[in-house]
Amino acid sequence: MEGHLYPGRLSEVEIQIMVDMSAQNSKSRDKLTELKKRYPNNVSTIRTIYNARKKHKIAERSGQSQMQSLFSFLNDHEYFFDYRANHTTNELEDLFFAHPGSLDRLCAFPNVLLMDATYHTNRYRLPLVEIVGVTSTSQTFCIAFAYLNSEKEASYTWVLECLRSAMHGCTSPRVSVTDRELGLMKACA
Repeated sequence: MEGHLYPGRLSEVEIQIMVDMSAQNSKSRDKLTELKKRYPNNVSTIRTIYNARKKHKIAERSGQSQMQSLFSFLNDHEYFFDYRANHTTNELEDLFFAHPGSLDRLCAFPNVLLMDATYHTNRYRLPLVEIVGVTSTSQTFCIAFAYLNSEKEASYTWVLECLRSAMHGCTSPRVSVTDRELGLMKACA
């Protein structure tokens, strides 16, 4: 019967175990192994765990869309964030966010910024710009992230203006390190 939907479904107790393990950031395969160890007659598959996890996350969001959930999270945890939306379609085009603790570290170590964009690695196929700082002991720390709709100078300029407004009057960086992304280099200049 393994792999069939009906006998493979999870009981309420098994779902609670899975939820508790999710709170501990356990991997799906570890959740399945734990369920099989506790309940030897369990014939669930990894797909059952994935489906239960997805169902739990949707219930956790309490009917909010992914974007609404993201904005709620950013507000609740006091992130600095800014966004731009297309006024005609009301679609999000650009999003910048930074953790307040990261901004405090930036004020302590403002001398060097490392900036890079990764392309087409997320489900929306948007470039993700990561801004990283360097401490006096050569340790790196994340400062901010931004999803952009285009890889043009204007988008990168917007990201850097958001970073400047998030810095709250801290010293400007002396060195900015980028790869050879021409739009980013022009925006830095």
